[in-house]
Amino acid sequence: MSACLVHRGPDSDGIFKLPWLAMAIRRLSVIDLETGDQPLSNERGQVTLVFNGEIYNFRELRRQLEERGHRFRTHSDGEVIAHLYEDHGPEFVRELNGMFAIALWDDERKRLVLARDRAGEKPLYYWLGDCTLVFASELKAILQYPDVARSISPRSLQQYLFYGYVPSPLSIFAGIMKVPAGHRMIVEQGHVCVKPYWRLKDYLRKPEPAAGVRKYLAAVSEERLIEELRCRLREAAISRLVSDVPLGVFLSGGLDSSTVVALMSELAPGKVNTFSVAFAEKSFNEEPYFNRTARHFSTQHHVLRADEAMLREGLFSIAERLDEPLADPAVVPTFLLSRFARSQVKVALSGEGSDELFGGYPTYLGAQLARYYLRLPAFLRRQVVGRLRALLPVSSGSVPIGLFLRRFLSQAENNPALRHQIWFGMFSPAELEELFRGREGLPGDCVFDPLRAATRDVEFENEIAEAMALDFSLYLADDLLVKVDRAGMACSLELRTPFLDHHLIEFAAALPAALKIRHFRMKYLLKKAVEPWLPREIVTRQKRGFSVPIARWLRSELQPALEELLGEERLKRQGLFNSAFARRLLRQHCEGKADHRKSLWTLLAFQLWYEHWAG
Repeated sequence: MSACLVHRGPDSDGIFKLPWLAMAIRRLSVIDLETGDQPLSNERGQVTLVFNGEIYNFRELRRQLEERGHRFRTHSDGEVIAHLYEDHGPEFVRELNGMFAIALWDDERKRLVLARDRAGEKPLYYWLGDCTLVFASELKAILQYPDVARSISPRSLQQYLFYGYVPSPLSIFAGIMKVPAGHRMIVEQGHVCVKPYWRLKDYLRKPEPAAGVRKYLAAVSEERLIEELRCRLREAAISRLVSDVPLGVFLSGGLDSSTVVALMSELAPGKVNTFSVAFAEKSFNEEPYFNRTARHFSTQHHVLRADEAMLREGLFSIAERLDEPLADPAVVPTFLLSRFARSQVKVALSGEGSDELFGGYPTYLGAQLARYYLRLPAFLRRQVVGRLRALLPVSSGSVPIGLFLRRFLSQAENNPALRHQIWFGMFSPAELEELFRGREGLPGDCVFDPLRAATRDVEFENEIAEAMALDFSLYLADDLLVKVDRAGMACSLELRTPFLDHHLIEFAAALPAALKIRHFRMKYLLKKAVEPWLPREIVTRQKRGFSVPIARWLRSELQPALEELLGEERLKRQGLFNSAFARRLLRQHCEGKADHRKSLWTLLAFQLWYEHWAG
């Protein structure tokens, strides 16, 4: 089982065996190259563990443990976990600042503890049989176990098509689950318990009247908050530079990655390795911006020029490695950039998490617009919808304005969580009904289950705060972090995300939404904080996602592959989708009559996955 995860750890392997337990590890050596091989144990051998990831505060924890009498055999971050468990039991995980998936065996109590980091940077899957528990970092390892069936979960399939990924705790396969972010699993005396040890909702700002927010903003100095944010950003970035191997930064030319470059350059001026990808198509190429940042900080800059042939090769290469479908087209350039960077460095930093914490997505402006739109009388709203729908163009460029506005108008009166997800997501509920028409055995409104779970027993400050919390719990954890982990680890490259330091997350969560989006200005407080560090054009530029030109690509280079993968006979043989509806989407998009980029890419990603992993 561990052999199929060699890409996650090509440097060494290890195994711990008992008659009733086996734990294996594939190690990517980053800290303590000489003595840090796993499994690792405490002094008495009572506690043994394997783990994937990095513990950034391990030196501070080690000093505290040594003061309490603990003795260490290695200089690794993993050994700290074993000693922490001695002192704190399963609560040890609260002491860790890092990204991790941990499996720990307590031989004295015959207790197994599995734990995953707060944001979900590192994956952890499990399958529970009658008397057997199988766990691993990726599905492909669990699929090696002979009793595990490759049976697609209808519920997971429907959720994948709605979100573009399979939200935790489900996986695409029936019976295989994910340990959710911020959770731990304890297996003891035949009982299995999965519970959270950290929840974003515990740090979210509570709702209060507008007068209360104004009072807070008047009482708290904006300059003080800006300075505190700067300090937390520095601390997060510095902690993620702990390494015994070379590091670099993925530089897109946007605010987030440029901020990471600025922070690294404070510590090593002129010595930071930056890596960027340039596209031939102008509307997707950020070369002027990443070049501006690289020149400003005098980095050792490396640019990968990705033409259409390289993008196509990257798509089919990463599809072979993704053992769960993921409809995020940015996984392709992320994979190509990871492969490119791996020849120079073993660890790279990236900017994920900033948009969800500080208000960086245009859909948050949609939530704000909806508030004003809903103040209009109902008869006037109906007139606005009718007139605008007739005028909206079919989008084909890099920003699907027509597609977004149509979704905005159709969903503006829905509840905030569902409205936001339909704006942000892939297939709408109505489209899902068409896609599954004539198919039996699919659950009803199960696509809304993750939204219900993420909003249950939570009071949000307002619609914008709710949308950001949803994106943190769902989109970030199960799409963006899956993308960077799988793309990076496919190339044996570790990717670290300073914005996901949990102290920074907790600080950002408690800020009023008015400090994140002010007068339709996104990332207001973050931009104020980093203004002195970055070139002005980087701070003021419009946000652009890291992606590929899929609308045009689906009409040209990928059309033959789509025609084959969505062929009528193939779809009927699979028996999953309404072939007539899928074919109609393809025909309308290729003829330029509609913009179905999201739904078609979602189907393409699924079909490529199906060919390798389920077919």
